[in-house]
Amino acid sequence: MSATKPRITIVGLGQVGASMGLALRQAEVASAVIGHDRERSASDQAKKMGAVERIHWNLVSACEEADLIIVSTPLDGIEDTFQAIGPYLRPDCVVIDTASLKAPVMAWAAEHLPPQVHFIGGDPIPGRGSQGQGGVDTARADLFQGGLFCLMPSPTAGAESVQLASELASILGAKPLFLDAEEHDGLLAAVDHLPVLLALTTMETMISQPAWRELRKVAGPAFEASTDLVSVPSAAQSDLYLLNKSNLLRWIDNYSASLQSIRELLVQDQAEELMGRFGRAVQEWNHWMADRSEGQWMEGPRTEMPERPSMMDTFFGTFWRRKPKKEA
Repeated sequence: MSATKPRITIVGLGQVGASMGLALRQAEVASAVIGHDRERSASDQAKKMGAVERIHWNLVSACEEADLIIVSTPLDGIEDTFQAIGPYLRPDCVVIDTASLKAPVMAWAAEHLPPQVHFIGGDPIPGRGSQGQGGVDTARADLFQGGLFCLMPSPTAGAESVQLASELASILGAKPLFLDAEEHDGLLAAVDHLPVLLALTTMETMISQPAWRELRKVAGPAFEASTDLVSVPSAAQSDLYLLNKSNLLRWIDNYSASLQSIRELLVQDQAEELMGRFGRAVQEWNHWMADRSEGQWMEGPRTEMPERPSMMDTFFGTFWRRKPKKEA
């Protein structure tokens, strides 16, 4: 492993991968940031905006000399990527992915990456006001500022690699949140995957009605907000939902029960109880938004590494440390 600034490769140059590249290059913590994407237009745009300094069209060539590899491809491309690069990675190389589903990714890493490689499952959550979807054109260096970076170290990941992942979160402006893969997938099924399916059902319900021609004329901000998540389809979405179906089925049942109870309130003309439920929801929503805005999470899984002496100086030298911002 290099004792100076690390060589970093980003595989997949959509919004997430390119945003990470912008943040890493802005922090000046890498000897080189290399990019690879199957789409030439994405690679060209990422280089043009400065997210990477060089592009390798060959995946293996992009990865074989890297100290750190960030795999930010869609879910349906991750296993093939691991299989392709596994035999060519440097000993002690660190590999981090960014998929929003972790259990299958952890299994693919265990199957295809060699034991001398340190794998950390990752899922960066954008900060408040960020659209967590889109292509390379929507990338920005502060995408994850004030957000969280969910981290799931593999059983064979060394302590230094775990510390590295925590430092990467800090460079992005996010806080590390350590979870196990099963816990992560259950949580994300509720707040990331289920909302997309709800948007789909809302849209399908309306467009299947004979009155859709009239409904679409009067549909305004409320309908737009509730269906916006179906506007950026991905070929990997169906795979993601099927791979996480046990968690999604549980959350769909919970949602259905809540919707049924609201139906009963309407049937029984229970205006006071309905208003009470709105009030409780609004209160909790405001608390959530305030905590998210400040990046303060008082309860829940631990967001910090267990106390230990810093190992970054021996891992990548002092260059990895994020440089302090100059005061104006």
